[in-house]
Amino acid sequence: MFRIPTLLMINEFIYRGQFMKEIRLLKEKGRDQKGEMSASAATAIQKVWRGFLARRLTKRRKIEEQLLIGMELPPYIESEAQRKAEEVKDYRRKLQSEREKEYQAALVSIEEDLRNQHEKKLNEQIGDELRRWIREYYDRTGRFPEMPSEESGGSRAMYSRTGTGMDSEISKSSPVSSKESKRSKESKDKKNGKGDENGKNGKEDADDLDTYKCASSAFLKDMTGANEEYEDIWKFKEDADNPHERYYKDMIEREKMVKIEQEIRNIVDELMRSELELLQAAYDRDRAQKGKKSKKQQKKARRGGKKSKKKKEKDLTPDRTTESLFEELVSNGIIRPYPLVKINDYIGEKCFVGASYRESGVEATPCLGDVRQLVKEYCILPLGSELVRNNAPLVRSVLITGPAKCGKKMLVHSICNEVGAMLFDLTPANIVGKYPGKSGLIMLIHLVMKVSRLLQPSVIWMDDAEKPFVKKIPKTDKTDPKRLKKDLVKIIKGICPEDRVIFIGTSRAPWDAEQKLLFQCYQKIIQIPRADYGSISMMWRTKLHRAGALNPRLDISCLSRISDSYTLGTLLEALDAVLTTKRRLQLRVRVLTAAEIAVQLSTREPVYAEHEAAADSWWYKTPMEKRRQKVLQRLEEAQAEAENGG
Repeated sequence: MFRIPTLLMINEFIYRGQFMKEIRLLKEKGRDQKGEMSASAATAIQKVWRGFLARRLTKRRKIEEQLLIGMELPPYIESEAQRKAEEVKDYRRKLQSEREKEYQAALVSIEEDLRNQHEKKLNEQIGDELRRWIREYYDRTGRFPEMPSEESGGSRAMYSRTGTGMDSEISKSSPVSSKESKRSKESKDKKNGKGDENGKNGKEDADDLDTYKCASSAFLKDMTGANEEYEDIWKFKEDADNPHERYYKDMIEREKMVKIEQEIRNIVDELMRSELELLQAAYDRDRAQKGKKSKKQQKKARRGGKKSKKKKEKDLTPDRTTESLFEELVSNGIIRPYPLVKINDYIGEKCFVGASYRESGVEATPCLGDVRQLVKEYCILPLGSELVRNNAPLVRSVLITGPAKCGKKMLVHSICNEVGAMLFDLTPANIVGKYPGKSGLIMLIHLVMKVSRLLQPSVIWMDDAEKPFVKKIPKTDKTDPKRLKKDLVKIIKGICPEDRVIFIGTSRAPWDAEQKLLFQCYQKIIQIPRADYGSISMMWRTKLHRAGALNPRLDISCLSRISDSYTLGTLLEALDAVLTTKRRLQLRVRVLTAAEIAVQLSTREPVYAEHEAAADSWWYKTPMEKRRQKVLQRLEEAQAEAENGG
């Protein structure tokens, strides 16, 4: 009976002893290694931390060195200087608008003051001068002079034609504007130039094709005139007296005096014509020759007063305001808004190896930067400058072709943004069901042409430009694309040089249309080629840099190579699919790799070789390329003849 409690007590003592031993060992272990373990732990922590600081410092120095030598791009952050520059631009535009208003108001007020001060005096002086000159002419010749018409120059031309050496005392005292003298010089130069051109045409045709002769520029005379104006007026003009760059009152007064004198001279000339007719009639009655010479004078005056009549289009909306027409086109979706896109946002390199390729007998393919340059020259510059529009060769229509998502619409929107143009959308899918019937179509064309002229500069755009000229329309197409087929040429030919309006068509497959009708509509053709390595590389660097995803581990060269057969629009879609909001937040922890973009590209359609072959085959049939090939062939023949002759 007493054995069982004894065993229990013994086991309890054993367990307790073991427990106490473990506690004692733990205390001893902690007491023995306390100083030794704390030193080793500190050393390990210091080693890791100092290694981290050294690596970070080395990385920073490497980045600074790469930034210094241009191997690395700085972070894309809009600088304070750029923001201030934009503010200065806005302030300058506002100030220019204010100064323009002041200048226009000064033109009116100064002219009114000059008329009140000098109109009566000038009227009397010019009248007395003309009567005195007519009297002297009659005493010298025994007959009355013939007064030229206003278009022929009036009394000023009469002075110079008679060769008497007499001229208006007022015109001598008041300075004549340099513009009038320049215009007279230009008219003389044009007359002399016509004869020279006719005489040299035969020589130019016989010239050797090896020597390239640049045609005379239409802007050369304007540049010469501007240079002469600068030398005469602005070169020694002191700006210290006008620090705020307001108008110069003395210059306005001189110009307005010339204008007022000419207007008064025209009025006095008309009075003198009626007086001369009365004097001539009285003179003829005295000599029994009634009305013979007066009839001749009347006929001559009528000839001088004839003006060329220009046919005007019938206005179908004469009683409607511009605002109501604009509101109607906006409500029907013909006038459309467009996104804010600049022409420089169309990323692409220019072809820098064209000359070397041509020397070796290989034709270099244009790059996307060359396309951007053509759009500036054909579309943006003529629409943005009225002077260029009136003097440069008139470009009424442009066709932009290329595969899907290559940037055709982006170029159209950039044109509108650069010049502040109104966009009229005549795409067949956009006008379906609007303005039905023949009368509705006539009204649509009338509204587009009228409002585009009133709100110029304007861009008339048609997407799928080949559809109006397709021979067979698919049964699934319910947009009636041939609706504008007969009127497109009329719309384009109705664009005059004074209208800052251009018709732009975009097409994915222009070879599906009837080529003859297509080429009748579009003067210039811009074909967007396949994106080259330089353009793709530039696009990747620019977009990744702006997104903050550019890093040394991302191989841009490899990424550009695998993106070779895709358009830039497809590449941007793939990049947007990769760089989601969640992925952008992870860029500091997990950098972007080319494999992520490659996976997205594998799910998208590239530009196939069949499409490129069809585009190249169509391009060689265009009138522009045919003319170019003829010139190249003639140059090759001339070069071969020169080599054989040598």
